[in-house]
Order: sequence, then C-alpha cells, then structure tokens
Amino acid sequence: MKKIVLLILFIIPVSIFAQDATIEQRFLGGTSLEMVMVRELARADTREQKLLALETIEDLINSGRVNPDDIVINNVLTNLAGEGTFVLVREGGRKVNDFPEVRRDAAKLLGELGGEKSKVTLIDLTLREKEPMVLAQTVFALGEIGLNDSNEALIAIARVLDDNTKRRNPDQNLAIASLIAIRKVVETNNGYPAEPSPDLLWSAILGVETGNYSANVRNFAGELRKSLAQY
Repeated sequence: MKKIVLLILFIIPVSIFAQDATIEQRFLGGTSLEMVMVRELARADTREQKLLALETIEDLINSGRVNPDDIVINNVLTNLAGEGTFVLVREGGRKVNDFPEVRRDAAKLLGELGGEKSKVTLIDLTLREKEPMVLAQTVFALGEIGLNDSNEALIAIARVLDDNTKRRNPDQNLAIASLIAIRKVVETNNGYPAEPSPDLLWSAILGVETGNYSANVRNFAGELRKSLAQY
C-alpha cells in the first residue's frame, strides 16, 4: 500500500504541472513542463525536494537545454542560493529553511551555467553568505565564469579572502578556493583592468602568505603572487 500511495502522490502533481505548463505556454511564451516541475520543486518546503530541483537543473545544463540567459533557471538558482539567508521561511519565529547544502549546490550550478546574470548573483552572494563552505563554492564559481569587467569579480573574491584571513581560525578550504578563483579569472582575461584599483587583491594574497594558515596554503599564495606579477 505504501508504494501505491507514493505513486499516487507523484502522479497528481504531474497532472497539475501539465495544466500549469499549458497555461504558461499560451500566455507566458512557452515555459516547458520540465521547467514548471523544477520551479515547483524549488518552492517546496524540504531540503530533499530542493536538492532534486538542483539535480534536474544540472541535467538541463549538462545536456545543453538551457543557456545563461534563461530567466526561469536564473531565478530558481538565485532563490535556492539564498535559502536561509535572503530567502527566509519562519515558523513560530524560528528559521526553518537554513539549507547550506542547497546554497552551495546552487552556487556551483550558477558557475556551470555561466553568463552575466550568474556572475552578478554570485557577487551578491559573497556579500550575504556567512557559511565558509558556501562561500568557497561561490568564489570558485566566479572563477569558473571568469567575467571580470571593472575588476568586480576579483574585488569580490579578494574581499571574501581578506575577511576569512581576519578570522581567528580562518577556513583553509575557503582560502584555497579563493586563490584558485583569482588565478582562473586572471588567466581567463589574460590580466585584469588597472581601474578600479586591484590593490585589495594583492593585500589579500599577502595576508594569506603571512596569516594563520597551513604551510601548503601559504606556499600556494606565494606561488600565485609570483605568477600574477607577469600581468
């Protein structure tokens, strides 16, 4: 009986999604059934449903069925990347949607989706996020995208790195992710603009070299600083 109940519960939402898709196809330009399902899963209450939405989006990205300008996917990923930070659900005054794994995976997919919209979202996330695990994925995703007009990506990554170094016990993984992201952005653009000044970039890297990090992390920062001198 349990299996039958689960099957019925699955079939009923699908029929609802199909009706919604038809309405949107008529009036909103043709949102597909798959997109409607992704959006509804992302809006659901549980961590598991949100992670399922992200798995579906990953499949869409990997198969080339969405592009960086897709409004629905960008909006869904933006909201999932803010679960528990700027997208809040409270019950009895208690936050019930603090899902760092969801935010981390959403940031990862924003990096894989790429494009200007994803870059802007990720930079905004660096200002709102506090969890080192999520921040590490966020800056790494910025490095994957590589867009850096007016040094906005490098400044955002350097700010995260500098803030991390100032902590009593800085996160080693966040430092490495930041340093790798800096290298990726610079290599992708064969350098960086002179303005606005990237001074924070250099001070953040030097901070790691002399900061409370493992020898491997400090050495990595030193090697990066020397390699960036050519640009």
